[in-house]
Amino acid sequence: MFSIGDMVRFKPSGIVRSRYNPLKKFGIVIKIERDMFHSYDGKRDDMVEVMWFPWHKTERLMEFYLEPADGEE
Repeated sequence: MFSIGDMVRFKPSGIVRSRYNPLKKFGIVIKIERDMFHSYDGKRDDMVEVMWFPWHKTERLMEFYLEPADGEE
């Protein structure tokens, strides 16, 4: 579960290939809609909106695509 302002990146595997973009190095969570999806294991997952850097564009996606980023590449 993320909070607004958290720094995130894509998980290293299990992500739909069309989501990848070399300009999506890391992102900042700017909006969260809680409990929007039912996951396969029965949990409720959030929809998050991320501002990607250095791309400077936003994207809405399910939280399970993401992991915390520690600021290192």
